[in-house]
Amino acid sequence: MPRTRRDVLASLAGVGVAGLAGCTALDAGGSETEDPSLDAATLREVRELGSPAFPARVPAPIADSFLERGRARARELLDSCPERMSPEEVPNEAVREIYAEAYADAAEDLERTAADESPFEALRGLRYARGAAAMAKGTYEAAVGGFTESDVRDEAEAVRADIESFRLGTRYLGDEPDRALVVYEAVENLVAAAVRYLDNAGEYGRYADSAPRVGELFDAVESARASLDGARHVRDRYLATIPDPVDFTGPFEATASSLAEIIADRLSEYPEEERLEPVVEAEGFDTEELESMPAKDLLVETFVEFGSGVRTVREALGSDRFATALVGAHTAETHRRAFEDAVTEVKRGRYESVESAAAVRDAKLGALEALEAARSDGSNPHLTRRALVDIAHMVGRGDRSLGDDYYSDDDPRAARNALAQYATTEFAARETPDVSAWVLGTLAAERGGVRR
Repeated sequence: MPRTRRDVLASLAGVGVAGLAGCTALDAGGSETEDPSLDAATLREVRELGSPAFPARVPAPIADSFLERGRARARELLDSCPERMSPEEVPNEAVREIYAEAYADAAEDLERTAADESPFEALRGLRYARGAAAMAKGTYEAAVGGFTESDVRDEAEAVRADIESFRLGTRYLGDEPDRALVVYEAVENLVAAAVRYLDNAGEYGRYADSAPRVGELFDAVESARASLDGARHVRDRYLATIPDPVDFTGPFEATASSLAEIIADRLSEYPEEERLEPVVEAEGFDTEELESMPAKDLLVETFVEFGSGVRTVREALGSDRFATALVGAHTAETHRRAFEDAVTEVKRGRYESVESAAAVRDAKLGALEALEAARSDGSNPHLTRRALVDIAHMVGRGDRSLGDDYYSDDDPRAARNALAQYATTEFAARETPDVSAWVLGTLAAERGGVRR
């Protein structure tokens, strides 16, 4: 039996769908008048429909014992120091306040990891919990003991050496490209995060020559160590499921380089690729007329994501993160196609205005349905779902526009912003399965047509 719109919303948002009957599509013809008065109650109903459930996942079995060890590490750091510093121990009130805030943040982050929707989200969240706990621990030990900035920097160098050893020892071994690509992109992101923590600790900081500065550095070191632990666990648990792994290292590198050239060439076809206005004008649009239309935000969102994806590919290739480059190519091509789709629809007269609050509701329904249709596509499920995790966040951005205190309940600007986010989600989600096939098809061609 085909799924109804009511079924789709129930599965995606998990919230009530009463009152959806009679939703009207956006009119094909635009309006030359100002936006009509919008029903605030209906707009609130749109926001209350909720956002789709797309927690981040990785196709590798994450052990509960690993997550518990990470939580135990954060608890160990917190349990070794008091919840609050006493004035007798530390006369400096500012230091005591910074410490109390760090301790509270760590406790909150630790609690949050137990509520994450997926084991992978919990794994990523452990770096925040462990880092915040280290901020508290380092600040305390520097204030009352002999822990110094030099001690932390020695630890940082040891962690940096571990990161480099792990990176050099990791090859793209796996069972099949769709799964391997998503696993190694997650591994690369965790390793890159570990490096950023250490680099940023040396360049940025809120505190100088103080106990909180030592805590800040210890936070960076512990966060980096937690990220590296997560990367190692994901890689090792994935490989443990494969009796006869295939080496994708050469094909990943060659395909990433090939797709980087393709998407860079496609971006160069647009005038002044770093600025949207010439691109829009080249398509025959008047930028001043677009200014008050949902169409403007729709075109901006899709084109900016296209350019951002191209930059991600360049940066990833420059640091030999080939899985990240391939996922970046997917992002770039998805939004390039979404931009072209949007151009076509705007030329047909759509998205010139928000005709009614029901039209905003219908745009959100279209986004949710497109996400569900893409998620249900079984051809390349791992890469497609990985891409949809990022795309689905745009629904939340649309919801936040409707709930932004900056706007009154019936302000047409909030409705325009929300509608544009929902429409961008729909266009990008619709293109996602085909782009997954394009990326993995190119990879298969590089390997001589071998899909495994």
